[in-house]
Amino acid sequence: MPKQRITKEMILETAFKFAREKGFDKVVLKNIADEIGCSVQPIYSYYKNMDDLREFVYQEAMKFYQSFIYSRIDGNNLLESMGKANILFAKEETNLFKLLFLNKINGLNSFSDIYEWMGDKNATQQVMQRYSLSENCAKEVYIMLITFTHGMATMIAMGGANIPDSEIVEYLQKAYRSFIKVQK
Repeated sequence: MPKQRITKEMILETAFKFAREKGFDKVVLKNIADEIGCSVQPIYSYYKNMDDLREFVYQEAMKFYQSFIYSRIDGNNLLESMGKANILFAKEETNLFKLLFLNKINGLNSFSDIYEWMGDKNATQQVMQRYSLSENCAKEVYIMLITFTHGMATMIAMGGANIPDSEIVEYLQKAYRSFIKVQK
């Protein structure tokens, strides 16, 4: 039987699979090599070190997250549907949520930084137009909803709460309406 050729993509897929299914702490050389059926040498031939591989896994997780969120967006209500999708992501992809949002992210030192990192300009524009808000006020609504949503998502991802979807939607809608009122 011919030897399997180990590719960079194969290594990344396996590492991402471990991060997604078992947690980022399981993305270690031995686990990846055992899963692929090789020594650690091929991994080092494609990645400088574990930090290099982990950075690629993080990037894959972010691509997956964006695809997850944007595939669930309601074009008529961008911001609120993004919040719902984020909470669903925490429920369904707990390990990836922890990787992306429960670790320190360099360069995020203010809510404005967070908005610049993950804010969706189209959602901001929609809030501005729908509620006759200034751009600054719409950004504040966005930031408040991100904060509220991530709090709820974190409780769910960390196992501290098993909140029914109907209750999540109800409280998310109440929070959204409240944040709009504060800006008017």
